Amino acid sequence: MLRPAKIVVTLLLVVIHTNSIFAQAPQGGRMGAGMSASTGIYGKVLDKATGAPIQYANIMLHNLNSGEAITGTISDESGRFNISPVRPGNYFVTIKFMGFNELKIDSLTITMATPTAMLGELYIEAATVAGESVVVERERTTMEYKIDKKVINVGQDITSSSGTAVEVLENVPSIQVDIEGNVELRGSSNFTVLIDNRPSILDGNEALQTIPASTIENIEIITNPSAAYDPDGVSGIINIITKKSKLEGISAIANLNAGMLGQLGGDILLNYRNHKYTTYISAAYNTRAFEGQDTSMSRTTVGDTIYSVGQQGDRRFSHGGYRLRTGIDLNLSDKDVLGIKLSYGSRGHTMSSNNTFTEFTNFQPTPYLSTSEANSDRGGSYYDFGGNYEHQFNGPTHRLEVNGSYSIRGSEDESTTEQFDISGNQVSGRITAEDGPTSRGRLEIKYEQPFANEGKLEAGYQFRTGTSEDANSLKIWDSTTTDYVVVNSYAFDTEYRRDIQSLYSVMSTNVGKLGIQGGFRAEYTFRDIALIDSTDDFQIDRWDYFPSIHLSYNITPTQKFMTSYSRRIDRPRGWFLEPFETWSDAYNVRRGNPGLLPEYINAFEAGYMKYFGKNMLSAELYARQTTNLVEGVQSVYSENVILHTFENVGNSLSVGSELSLRFMAAAWWDFNLMGNLYHYEINDQPASFNQDIQSNNWSLRFNNNFTVNRKLKLQLNAMYNSPSVTAQGERDAMFFLNAGARWNIIENKLSASINVRDLLDTGDHEFTSQGDGWYRYQSSDRVAPIISASIKYNFNNYRSKDRNGSLEPVAGGDSPEGDDF
Repeated sequence: MLRPAKIVVTLLLVVIHTNSIFAQAPQGGRMGAGMSASTGIYGKVLDKATGAPIQYANIMLHNLNSGEAITGTISDESGRFNISPVRPGNYFVTIKFMGFNELKIDSLTITMATPTAMLGELYIEAATVAGESVVVERERTTMEYKIDKKVINVGQDITSSSGTAVEVLENVPSIQVDIEGNVELRGSSNFTVLIDNRPSILDGNEALQTIPASTIENIEIITNPSAAYDPDGVSGIINIITKKSKLEGISAIANLNAGMLGQLGGDILLNYRNHKYTTYISAAYNTRAFEGQDTSMSRTTVGDTIYSVGQQGDRRFSHGGYRLRTGIDLNLSDKDVLGIKLSYGSRGHTMSSNNTFTEFTNFQPTPYLSTSEANSDRGGSYYDFGGNYEHQFNGPTHRLEVNGSYSIRGSEDESTTEQFDISGNQVSGRITAEDGPTSRGRLEIKYEQPFANEGKLEAGYQFRTGTSEDANSLKIWDSTTTDYVVVNSYAFDTEYRRDIQSLYSVMSTNVGKLGIQGGFRAEYTFRDIALIDSTDDFQIDRWDYFPSIHLSYNITPTQKFMTSYSRRIDRPRGWFLEPFETWSDAYNVRRGNPGLLPEYINAFEAGYMKYFGKNMLSAELYARQTTNLVEGVQSVYSENVILHTFENVGNSLSVGSELSLRFMAAAWWDFNLMGNLYHYEINDQPASFNQDIQSNNWSLRFNNNFTVNRKLKLQLNAMYNSPSVTAQGERDAMFFLNAGARWNIIENKLSASINVRDLLDTGDHEFTSQGDGWYRYQSSDRVAPIISASIKYNFNNYRSKDRNGSLEPVAGGDSPEGDDF
């Protein structure tokens, strides 16, 4: 382990030294001391209330005499813009952004002697209602495009306001959510979840189910991450950005929600900010449940006997937990910031079912009837400690960052399945248990410095480590003693360790209207899986390499074209690899596969975006090629028993397109229409699997917002997912219709919402799979519609800095949560 570490650190020092040499080159159009004297107009657009930079503000240059628009541009993610070249003449500049008052800079003169105009920081104000002193909460652009990601602002989403991040994602482009709340990103469930740019100690879907929707500021969908990000995940990254106050003083927000089937939740966020430090503390609790009916039919063939099992019954699934967070950022100096963050939480998942089973064979058609009761409980507490240090050199893009975190997650999983004959006598039973802690550590050192033409050079070193210990046990029902007995042959203790060291560098620059970003990442992985009291040991000792490139072209100030490529990896999870058997119930047994290879993904994208008025249109084409595709597969274990494991089933290809339209149809109605159409196929699969596996898939989101008056907003969202295929089966189509209403009781202070999910009770789920000697059909019909309600209160006692740096009250109390309407 020491030799690779020395190699990585040495390479990092070489890259940083090389970057320092490049930094001595002229800085082109970059704002600040190093800027060249080429003809142009430069400035930076900021929100007057918060001081935050505004991206995609529309800056137009006009002829002073005729008022004719000459040329223009849009601001970047830091709010900066430049218009160049500019001929000598007399001009004025207008700056516009949705929900803000227009700013006009009069009488601007460009001459041969003064070819450059430095406008500095330009503050624009949120629009106000005529005759009233309060600020209307602005309707921000629903989706913003950056060179390597889409940013979804979720403040306007009524139908998910009393739910979790999973419900929010139902209305997000590129995302599909099934009846059980499982999330897919462009047809794949293998993605990485970040919370405030940091990996979660919880698994992807589990993490999303613990985050209340009311605490989310925005969501970043990164389908083609650059080399600066961890390369893990087939389809990319979902980054959840939580709400934080950017204003000075005290602010707070509280939410409560309740609904059918025992839904209950609430959260509170307190912030305090001054020129010396920023601190916050938050608490959240949430529990939700789903009920419904399950039906299945399984057939297994052993010799010339066909064994059939039919199942029907009721099921209840619930999940929930609580989370406490606190943190502080200390301004050690004008150039140094130290941050400390702590979080603690607990999560739990329970499932209970009561089923009736019918068993028969082709030789014994008279069915044997039985009933079963099944209960499972999975959960545990988790801790997370993180710290960061940032040193600012000259300018906002010249800095050194050090980030570190350490997390521990406890896990206790127990499942009980009991089977009874028609008279109610217990005939069999199994209790399986899996316990063990998981810990993760992370250290990252990142250096950034400006590069020519408002570009940036970034280099970093990263170390990730993870360990877990799992103890598995099995007890079976002994009808002789009428008690459970331990089966020692199914008792396993496993230790898992993985260390990853990474070195990466990313460079970005602009050539006229063309933006370029290129990156490269090298990773060394050491992994060891050991079975205690066994000679079995499974190790990986490997280097991997991940290039990326992103291009963007500003056709006009309101049109942009983007394209990108990246290489990624999806490593098997620990329990995918455990080489022993674990019984789920009397008819299903699971076994891991330590020989699994990681998936490697080559991803390509090209997109076009256009703003017209208050409307936006975007279209994307994408292709994702995956080698060593990993899927859960099934086979015959014994009569009436299916074995579940994981295998590399070949290679896959997804080619598709996405379309998104935001349109203001009327002053009282706007909608988002999002569609995804793609072709999916699996190739080069082993002979034992189905051949010629392919399907054409599509999904549609139609989200409508209706403004009845100043106080009442309505929302109606429809979602459709078409049928799809896997290596061994196919999934039927699914349709949802959700509705919501929000009433602003006290302007910018108190509001209430009501939500109705699956309004038409159409969210059923069906799946069919088959292979050599077996067949299985499954369907789920959950209880619907589900009604919930929430109430939100804002308390604000803060001030914002005006353009001269002095403090002034904020009219109407601008919301710290990201401008909810």
